[in-house]
Amino acid sequence: MPETRATYTGAILQTLVVTGLIAVLGLWARRLSLGPGSVPIYDPQGRPYWLAGLALALLAGVAAQVMDREATFALATAEAREIRYEPVSELPTGWIFPTGTILAAVMLLDVYHRPGALAGILAGLFLVLTAGHVARHYLFVPDEMLRQRARGVYTILIHVVAFVALSMVYINKVRSLFSATTVLLLGVGLLLQLTEGEDVLFGRRLVYALAGGLLLGEVTWVLNYWRATGWTGGATLLIFFYLAAGLIAAQVRRGVEARDVAEYAGVGALAFAIVVYSMLR
Repeated sequence: MPETRATYTGAILQTLVVTGLIAVLGLWARRLSLGPGSVPIYDPQGRPYWLAGLALALLAGVAAQVMDREATFALATAEAREIRYEPVSELPTGWIFPTGTILAAVMLLDVYHRPGALAGILAGLFLVLTAGHVARHYLFVPDEMLRQRARGVYTILIHVVAFVALSMVYINKVRSLFSATTVLLLGVGLLLQLTEGEDVLFGRRLVYALAGGLLLGEVTWVLNYWRATGWTGGATLLIFFYLAAGLIAAQVRRGVEARDVAEYAGVGALAFAIVVYSMLR
């Protein structure tokens, strides 16, 4: 299909450009000897790096939105997908996943910028951005089986980005005013992407994402009193992200049932117990 080939080509070209620019940022971070412990942009330490990283993430998001053709594709396939409400989002959302992914990479490079780590981050960024772009396209295809597979891949990618971003926010151990607000914004954006392509009104999607983001912000505020490493704190936040994401997904598809609450709460409780046990060993 021409649309599919164009999707693959566009994804690879956009990602190659972004990855190259991130590589330059990584080398700059190594030269500046950056590290955790400061508030990005607010504190003078490393401010030029953070401004450049934020600008890159925003510009890449704008470029992704301008080049996004999924709205047209979604309109063309709406009848075959038996859409009842909105075939496309009321507001543009094509920028959210690439912007969030690039921000996660920028935060990661602030802490890990040795040559081996830089190579791994660049490879991971390329794979996640490319796979995310392609998976999002398949959320709007008429074939229900392909849509379900794309949904699964996209959900996994969003959780990976969430884990890295949340861990890097927590590792800096800054005041809740900064960390909880950042987590709230990241949570809203990523949770909104989890329902991309679902047959539900955009307003409802946004309300559910806001509720999940507020939950994550409150949990961050509590965790700031907890002595944990960045990755442990990130894992804890990911548990609550998983809980919110699962309940939101269940709600938009068929409505949350008691078994959904039991399933996600049970898995979340088990994961939380494992994290706590790993800290206390």
